[in-house]
Amino acid sequence: MQEFFYKMKQATGQSSQEWFNRIPLGVMVLDFKAEQIVFCNPAMEGIIASIQPPTYPRIKEFFIRADRPDPENIPLRQTATLGEKRIGFTVYSPSPDSWLLLANEVSEKDRQEQIAATTNMMSTIDYMFFSLAHEIGNPINSIKMTLEVLINNFKEYDTKTKLEYLGSLHSEFSRLEELLRGIKSFNMFEHLTSRATAIKPLLDNLLQLLKNEIEDQGIDLRVSYPEQPVSCQSDPRALHQSLLNIINNAIDALAGRPGPFIAVEVGQNGREATIIIRDNGCGIPDDKKKELFMPFSSNKPRHIGLGLTIVKKLLAQMNGTVEIESWRQQGTEVLVRLPLAAAHER
Repeated sequence: MQEFFYKMKQATGQSSQEWFNRIPLGVMVLDFKAEQIVFCNPAMEGIIASIQPPTYPRIKEFFIRADRPDPENIPLRQTATLGEKRIGFTVYSPSPDSWLLLANEVSEKDRQEQIAATTNMMSTIDYMFFSLAHEIGNPINSIKMTLEVLINNFKEYDTKTKLEYLGSLHSEFSRLEELLRGIKSFNMFEHLTSRATAIKPLLDNLLQLLKNEIEDQGIDLRVSYPEQPVSCQSDPRALHQSLLNIINNAIDALAGRPGPFIAVEVGQNGREATIIIRDNGCGIPDDKKKELFMPFSSNKPRHIGLGLTIVKKLLAQMNGTVEIESWRQQGTEVLVRLPLAAAHER
């Protein structure tokens, strides 16, 4: 710690005490071995004013409790209530015998933002559980009713009728299986590995996998790449899954449409790689647009509605974004943005 203060003086031309006394961030140094407060700047004095007396044991009890992360490991930003204040702080352990505390009072704006974020998260969770119960409940109720009718009339029904009921049961079980696959895919990419990803070969491979389906539906596929190859920073598996979900949506939207086409355009804008996917499909109803990325929201029969939820989740994990514009009975445009790969990684 003394070496750190010495370097600070060399860098700033001021003593460490003078420098730290000027900043609005609370700074405190604790000597773990001697069990005493070595330094406390004015900003920290204001933060801990309600701790009386502000002794080493009281300070340690508040900032370094057993239920908080060990300061000798990677420091984590933490929050705690001190009197009427909400304090944000980080504890560092620059040496075995000392702790460095950095703290500031969390503003009302930050508090309101945290409340809003928590409210939004809880609303999403509530929506997801409600939708999941609905999605699972429907096939289960149908299976139960079908079985009851079949059991009660098993002796009276002929073979053809029994097979019809069994086919209905098989269909509902398939629906449950599809739902479970969707939930599994939602959690499939929990640990992403970001690296430079050449977009053209990834897209070419993906479109080759979908070639037969695209041709069978008579879809005109138009793909455009820039002269200079574009590479983005992403997890290739997660990007592949995201683009697969988007293009599958486009294929579904083109069912029965005259002159169906899908256009894929790759480019870059500033420090971002862009992938635009357009179709002239049925478009998205206005009342569904606000629910596009909500789980289990779909206007297509027999679809579970997790595709775009997964897309948004994966792209966010890769520091990317997705934007969708859609016009009823005219088509849809999806814009994916991802950070360009660093030049030395391409």
